[in-house]
Amino acid sequence: MAPRRAPWVVFGAGGHARAVVDVIERAGGWVVAVSGLAAPGSWHVECLEDDLQALERVRAEGLRAVVAIGSNQARLNLVRAILAEGALVPAVVAGTATVSPRSRLADGTVVLEHAHVGPATTVGVGVIVNTGAVVEHDCAVGDGSHVAPGATVLGGVVIGSGTFVGSGARILPGVVVGDDVTVGAGAVVTAAVPDGLTVVGVPARPASVGEGKSRNTSRGAFR
Repeated sequence: MAPRRAPWVVFGAGGHARAVVDVIERAGGWVVAVSGLAAPGSWHVECLEDDLQALERVRAEGLRAVVAIGSNQARLNLVRAILAEGALVPAVVAGTATVSPRSRLADGTVVLEHAHVGPATTVGVGVIVNTGAVVEHDCAVGDGSHVAPGATVLGGVVIGSGTFVGSGARILPGVVVGDDVTVGAGAVVTAAVPDGLTVVGVPARPASVGEGKSRNTSRGAFR
C-alpha cells in the first residue's frame, strides 16, 4: 500500500474521481492532476486533456497513478496499461476504511470511506470497494469488479472478474458469482450466479429484458 505522503495523478474526472481525490487528500497526500473532460473551474487541481498526457506526466515526474472511472472493463484495461508502462498504481485506502492486514489488495484497487475488507480476503487488480461496502473474511474478488456503496459480501464468497455488485445488495456466505455479472441494487444473492448474468430482487433472480444495469465500456487505454 502506498505511503500517505505521495503525489498522485488521477485518471478520470467524473464523480468517482472526486471521491478518490477526496480520499487521497484526507489521507495527507496530494493530487497533482486529474485527466479527462471537465468543465472549466470544476476542479481545484490541474486538468489534463487525456490519459496519454496523464501517463507522460506520471513517468516524467515519478508520480503515482490511480484510475478512478466507473466502467469495470475500461478501468481494468487502463490499470493494466499503466502497469505495463512501469508506472506505480498502488492500492488506495480511505482513512476511515478498515482493511485486515491478513487480506491482500492488488494494484489499482480503491477502498473508499467506511468500507471494510476482512481477513484472508483477496481483492484483485482495479477493484472498487465503494463507500460503506463490506467484503467479509475469506472472500475473493476478481479483477476489475466493483462492490457498490452499502453492498455486503459475506464470508467465503467468490466473485469473478468484471462483476458489479449494486448498492445495498447482499451476497450470502459461500456463494460463487461469475465473471461480468451484474447484481442489481438491493438484491440478495442466495445461490451461484453464472457468468454474464444480471440478477435482481429478493431472492435474486435473472432479470427480464431491460431490467438490468447497462455498463459503458467505451473508454480505451491511451486512445
